[in-house]
Amino acid sequence: MDPIFDRLGRLIRSFGVDPRDHFSPRSTDPLEREAEEELEEFLRTGRNEPRRPTQGQKTYQEQRRQDSHQETARAPEPALVQALATLGLAPVATWDQINAAHRMLLKKHHPDSHAGNEARMKQATAQSQKINEAYQFLKKHFGR
Repeated sequence: MDPIFDRLGRLIRSFGVDPRDHFSPRSTDPLEREAEEELEEFLRTGRNEPRRPTQGQKTYQEQRRQDSHQETARAPEPALVQALATLGLAPVATWDQINAAHRMLLKKHHPDSHAGNEARMKQATAQSQKINEAYQFLKKHFGR
């Protein structure tokens, strides 16, 4: 084992605490328990390489990596994608981007800016209504 760990172990034992005594309760998380067992095995045997999982098992790091990838890989709901597309945004848009796009599109499509032309005014009214509906949906979805 590494001489630093030997010295650290002797230092801890000199304070009257034996690091091999486990006063803390075992974790209920199987991945955390596996990591604790791997650490204990390393401290006991001094092996530098990590323990290889048996067939079908994953290491703690692999399982955490897979869990985080599954969280990011979820497809957003279609209504959310449609509302963001109405505002001309990607599905990963932030609230600040949503707010800015809403304001910009309302300035562009506001019915009052097309007051001289009746047909363009009706078209702008319909477009601003779609923009406001999408914004209200996103506002509800993001809890704003």
